Amino acid sequence: MSVVKLMSNIIAPQDVDYKGAKTQDDVAVTLHDHTYGITSDPLTQFACIFSALVHDADHPGVPNSQLVKERTQEALVYENRSVAEQNSLDLSWSLLMDDRYTDLRNTICATHDEFDRFRQLTVNLVLATGRIYTPDWLWVDLSKRKN
Repeated sequence: MSVVKLMSNIIAPQDVDYKGAKTQDDVAVTLHDHTYGITSDPLTQFACIFSALVHDADHPGVPNSQLVKERTQEALVYENRSVAEQNSLDLSWSLLMDDRYTDLRNTICATHDEFDRFRQLTVNLVLATGRIYTPDWLWVDLSKRKN
């Protein structure tokens, strides 16, 4: 799933009952709750951009299911879960952590807490491009959802 499609699902979620809402205010409040913080937080905005840049780093060109079926090294390392996404995250994060990019890291995040939050945002965004985690502890493949 592209980051554009992901953001579309966040901004205009399918679970909002637009027709059944009593007032336009109900819809506005629901949409605000879905997107709170995205427009007012520069770190979140940059995490979206960074995630878009790295989410397909070193992508092998086949779906995760094929990587698992072929029992690739990456599938074994990542225990058959979000294989391409986790590989992209590991490679891009290793590159960002290189000493050559110290100034960039310090510009992105002024504190250790900000850096931890940036890491968490990036991981969640990249993993969300392929799967969503539902409250009942099940992984749902987004490619099977009808948009």
